[in-house]
Amino acid sequence: MLTIYRKLPGTNCGRCGEATCMAFALKVKKSLARLEDCPFAESETSGEAESQQTASAFSSYGQVSNDLEREAVKIEFRGAAEAVGGEYLSRDGREVIKLTMLTRHYEMRKDGLFLDNTYCRDAWTKIIIYDYVRRQGRKPLTGEWCSLGNFPHTASHVKAFQASAEKKITETFGNDLERLMLRCAEMGGTAIEGRTRADYTACFDLLPRVPLYLSCWQADDEFAPDCRILFDSGAEDHIDIEYLAYLLERFVEELTGEPRGPRG
Repeated sequence: MLTIYRKLPGTNCGRCGEATCMAFALKVKKSLARLEDCPFAESETSGEAESQQTASAFSSYGQVSNDLEREAVKIEFRGAAEAVGGEYLSRDGREVIKLTMLTRHYEMRKDGLFLDNTYCRDAWTKIIIYDYVRRQGRKPLTGEWCSLGNFPHTASHVKAFQASAEKKITETFGNDLERLMLRCAEMGGTAIEGRTRADYTACFDLLPRVPLYLSCWQADDEFAPDCRILFDSGAEDHIDIEYLAYLLERFVEELTGEPRGPRG
């Protein structure tokens, strides 16, 4: 994602249809947009070898997810399920790990990843879940909250990406806190009281060991409505931060009800 971002102007002009250059870079990485959709992107001739390498990477997501699948299904399912917060099942001698990502319930079996008994063909869903299960983060969550840009080894541009996500939520729900609370409940959010001075705070499980915290403030005489998105500071042991950024984008899409491409 950052390799693509460096080809962009970094001005967040919106000409590509996205609020920020970081959001556009994510869409290019997911093959949902082309680099040429940015009128100010670095020309292909200025870095032909690197561009060819990047294009090759874009076309290989399916292969990467398939390679991860072959590795992931070889792990010991019972121990892995416990480590990642999933549910272990054995059906007619066939092992299953059940886990939820965002609002969807997946089953990892020895023959692949399934959603509603249908084989999952979304490369990014497979990559994230297989990497999460293989990683089997052993460190407990810290209970301390931080923003996406505060994790080690993250670029400062990620802060702008998170700010864009928070702005999108604020603009969608405005000062209608009741509507936001209803939508959060529909997505499985659990209200948290006493932790912050926000008018409303909810916790969501992006994955069983990867919580997201959304705090919102209504407008008053001095301040406009606002929101903040935070994560447990120990999340990096359980998920790659780049994948966490991708899940944040999916979370905002679902919460705000934006049209999405097929998932799963």
